[in-house]
Formats: sequence, structure tokens, C-alpha cells
Amino acid sequence: MNNWITNLTKKNSDLTLNNLILPGTHNSACDKLTLDCGYNFPIISHVIKNWTLNQKWSVYEQLVNGVRMLDIDVSYIDNKFYTSHTFIIDELEDLIEQLKNYNEEYGDIYIIKFICRDNINNENVSNLANIINNIFKNKIILPQQYPNVLNTPLSTFINSQQNMIIYMDYQNHPFFNTKIHLYSSWTNDNDISNSLYSNNVVLNQMCGLKTINSNVLMDLNWTLTPTYKEVIYGTFCCCDFYDIRSWTELYNLLFFDFYKNNKIKFTNINVISFDFINKNLISKIINLN
Repeated sequence: MNNWITNLTKKNSDLTLNNLILPGTHNSACDKLTLDCGYNFPIISHVIKNWTLNQKWSVYEQLVNGVRMLDIDVSYIDNKFYTSHTFIIDELEDLIEQLKNYNEEYGDIYIIKFICRDNINNENVSNLANIINNIFKNKIILPQQYPNVLNTPLSTFINSQQNMIIYMDYQNHPFFNTKIHLYSSWTNDNDISNSLYSNNVVLNQMCGLKTINSNVLMDLNWTLTPTYKEVIYGTFCCCDFYDIRSWTELYNLLFFDFYKNNKIKFTNINVISFDFINKNLISKIINLN
């Protein structure tokens, strides 16, 4: 799984990202939680971890196991960048080291979506972009060089040893713009039947917005959002769920029935992103190609 796009490209040198459906993760950096924010009571920290973490694997492990789109929230606190999800997750340097390690060991093509959160705006987003660009400059596929990136043969990037496509909020950076080049869904439903309906609406919208030759990346987030009620029930009641992982387990399995019922509409979808992705989900998404 660690080089599956490269392996497919060896069989078809004309293959593009618009020919593929990629497995992605939602809140990709949320596999651990740094609780240096006053929540030192064991019960409180336990509940926060259970209902904040979205993945069981680190970013590096996700990439090695075949994930090819990462969703990274970044905040700027006390003059330092952190990955985040309501709370601080970790220092940005930890993410950078994981990406560097994957690039050096494998280097298969992948996509990162940077969502700018606390204290990042159009004026200072360039600081974040400069950090990323300075470290990964020779690996990044930039819009200035490849404006039609989704329709460029992947063999072009492999031959030039470039493997990172970056989407970022705001405009003051050299990367692809999330508002122009990306449509990422989030239905924000906590009920399975409502979410299935909402995702069908989103799928129809995506089909209406994109053709196979479009350069807008379509990322369908297959997520179920817990409310305070689920958190309370999962913490204090004898339910089938007790954290986000158990809460989304059944829902993740329902995706493939949804896909079968709407297969023709997935022609123009580029990414399916999950909470708590696993090897079975990744393998099934890859096998759709």
C-alpha cells in the first residue's frame, strides 16, 4: 500500500488524479492529544481524548498504509504553529518530521489540505506557507508549474520526484487555494439516516459542479458528528459506543452500500475521507480504481 499510486502509474503512464478515487482521512493529525491546557483531571482528559481523536494511526502510518489525502487543521498560538482540533494536538514540527520520513522512505504522491484555524489569516498565512515550502520545496507540485494538476499524467510528477500537492486556506501563499481548487464536504449530521440523505445531496452537487476534466478536487467526507448527547451517553451509559471510533464504526461500513447505489455519480469524485480509517477501508477504496 505504501506506493500504490506509483505502481498503478507503471501500468498506465497516462493515469491522472482525475482517474482515481483516493482514500483520505478527516482530521488526519488527531491520533493523539497534548493536554497542556488545564485539563489535568483524569476523567475530563479521558472524555476529551475519546471525543476529540479522529484517527488511530499517525500521519506517517496513514501514508504507509495507503491514505493519499490528509486533512490538517493548523493553529498559531504564542508565536508557534500547532496541529489542532479544538485543542492543541502537537507542534507542527512533528507533522513535518513524519512527512519527511515518508518522502524519504517511499515518496508516493499524496495530497494535503491545510485548514487555517486560530490566529491564522490572510496576512500571516504566508509564514505557515514559507515553513512548508522551504522544507519541501523540491517535493511540492505547485500550481504555477502545473495549473491543471488533476489532469496532468502522474508519471510527470514521478519522473521529477515530486509527490506533494498542497491545498491551503487564503491566498497569500504559492499553493492551490482551498476556495478555488477544492470542494470538501462536511454534512455535520449525527444521525445515520440524515447523513446518508445529506451525502446523497452533496454527491449530486459535486456531480453538478465537476466534469471528468475539471481541475477542482472533490473530497467527500464520510463522517458522522457526535453532539453533546452522544458524548454523555457514551461516557456514562451502557451504549454500543464510547468514543468517536466506536461511534463511527458501523457508519464507515455503510459507505460501500452507498457507493453501489450511487456508483455512476462517483465518476468525478477524487477522495473519500474517513474518521478512524483502517486497512480494510483503504484496500476497498483502492480497489475501486
